[in-house]
Amino acid sequence: MRVFAGFTAIGLLLVPACMATYAQLTESPDKNAIYVAYPKEGTKVTASSTFFVGASEPGKGMTINGAPVRKNAQGFFAHVVPLKRGTNTFVVSAADKSCPDKTLHVVRPEIVAPTATSGVEILDQTVEPKSDTAVSVGDLIILKARATPGGTMTVRIDDRAITLSPAPEVRQSRQKKGPSSKKKSGGTKKGAAGNKAATAAAAKSPSPANTAPANVNDGLAIAYGKVFQSLPADAEDLYVGFYKIQPTDRFNSSRVKFTLKKDGSSVTALAPGAVTVLTQPRMVQTSHDDTIIRVSPDKARLTPLPQGVRLMVDGWQGDNLRVLYGPGQHVYVKSEDVVTEKGSRGGSGAAAKGFISTVNISRSSYGDAVVVPLSQRLPFHIEQSLNPNKLVVKIYGATSDTDYASQQYNKAFEEGEDPPQAGAVSRPAKEPGMIDGVTWRQVSDDVYELTVKVRGNRQWGFAGSYQDNKLLVHVKNPPPVKPTADRPLAGLSICVDPGHGMPAPGSTGCSGVTEAQVNLAISLKLRKLLEAEGAKVIMTRTTDVDLDLYDRCNVARNNGADVLLSVHNNALPDGRDPWKEHGSSTYWYHPQSTELARSIKDALVHELSWPDIGARYQNLALTRPSNQLSVLAEIGFMINPDEYAQLIRPDVQDRIAQAISAGLKNYFHAGNHSGK
Repeated sequence: MRVFAGFTAIGLLLVPACMATYAQLTESPDKNAIYVAYPKEGTKVTASSTFFVGASEPGKGMTINGAPVRKNAQGFFAHVVPLKRGTNTFVVSAADKSCPDKTLHVVRPEIVAPTATSGVEILDQTVEPKSDTAVSVGDLIILKARATPGGTMTVRIDDRAITLSPAPEVRQSRQKKGPSSKKKSGGTKKGAAGNKAATAAAAKSPSPANTAPANVNDGLAIAYGKVFQSLPADAEDLYVGFYKIQPTDRFNSSRVKFTLKKDGSSVTALAPGAVTVLTQPRMVQTSHDDTIIRVSPDKARLTPLPQGVRLMVDGWQGDNLRVLYGPGQHVYVKSEDVVTEKGSRGGSGAAAKGFISTVNISRSSYGDAVVVPLSQRLPFHIEQSLNPNKLVVKIYGATSDTDYASQQYNKAFEEGEDPPQAGAVSRPAKEPGMIDGVTWRQVSDDVYELTVKVRGNRQWGFAGSYQDNKLLVHVKNPPPVKPTADRPLAGLSICVDPGHGMPAPGSTGCSGVTEAQVNLAISLKLRKLLEAEGAKVIMTRTTDVDLDLYDRCNVARNNGADVLLSVHNNALPDGRDPWKEHGSSTYWYHPQSTELARSIKDALVHELSWPDIGARYQNLALTRPSNQLSVLAEIGFMINPDEYAQLIRPDVQDRIAQAISAGLKNYFHAGNHSGK
């Protein structure tokens, strides 16, 4: 073994020299040292706990702040510690004092201190809206600020005044009980007058009331499937409210002014974001392919759009433009991803609308394609289903004038060659393709829905694109798998993506080996095995370098891959326990990849006998590509001492590669892989 500046080479991986074997430390300058992979000095953690992960001499005890630390046979450890607000000091010690103590500080930020109940103060950094906002008539502007409790908070936007409510009051609703309408029996002539008097008296006195929680919790947060309280739920100094834009409002970069009054004193603060009312939408166009579309600012994604799609903007929040897709349906796009049409600031130019009269089915080297001629590039969304097997395409701004919808193959590309797909093999025109017909309907004003029926019970890939102004909905051919006894994956094209790479190493294991190194070692072994079994393998990287996430996806798409498999190893966020949460898992985004993800996960669990975390849906850059089956595998946990000790062993990496190959073979040879 060769030592590099305190590190020893083991296969393709590096571990500290003091960990030159898995069972014992060797003579080196680092003998008896304690290595802490996480946390580093000064790490900031928002959770109520963190964990120490590292390595020390096997068989020797160690403590953190006097508490015994659990270690495995290789000397790798993980230890959960609670955190108080502010700076936390931890002393890591060998139980026999055979090496110097290691002192680390972890900072858990203080919650913004509540304002004092005396005096009059508005905390400027808490005032919302925080970014410039454009709205349309009927929209709501959310207003918030933290300030001295017990006062009266008003907000003024130009000549509009809004009174905010203290958050604790919002959390309680009051339901008044009115006077009973029942009459008592045995009334006299004087009873009527008496009842009137009683009613009048009841109206003057307070009515009985019930209180019920409104279930408003502005301090609640969710991360990694866990719900936690990031801010106090009962902040007495939080004032909240909203304003609905009226037809007569003419805000133009208007400042939002907060005023707090209490005990004869007052103070004001301006929100960072100004408000503008758009009386006319603005037209923009997507400036590049794969433009990201979201359901809300910086939230979940929808079908990405090609370049040149025309969008109607009727508001924004900071750099998130709000786009009107259809009646009552908005989406968001970043301002940097679009260009404004000349003269559109006042709403001039053609509207993003069109008629659909013809729907055809055509064929390319990628597979089948539904062709929808349009007068302009309109936005669309594609939703996949496997049971029943179909694609549902919504085209926004489109109105039906459909008088022809092909139910079988018909040459529909009018100019040039069919859109090519590198590495794909086209089917003869007379051979039935994947598409088993199309139907359409007008679901609402300007929303046209096209249903593409797909043969069989599997799908292998899909995509939407434009050729001139023709919308093409592509359906991928089944992979041309032609197995033999010694080449069971012959004909399959697989893109293997080793996750991460320097300078983005991913998670760090107990002895300092990075996830990027482990991912690459496994992926190179996987490539060799898959090629021996007949598959064509495309690697996104073969050295310890990083690639942009979308560049990795493009490698698979541009090479006509049938499968995109991203190889990773897992970690946990702060606040969790590496000894309790670990195991193997896979992730998918589109339904077409669910079965393959499950097959690979099952094979990993069977081979490694690690806990089965499941095959799960997750919105990840490497699972979102729809052009082929896309799966991300999290083989094990870098921060679980036992799994990490296995992951850095070359023989276990061989077994992992064999398990992934088995998962692929189980999937492609189960049933009829042709999809018919």
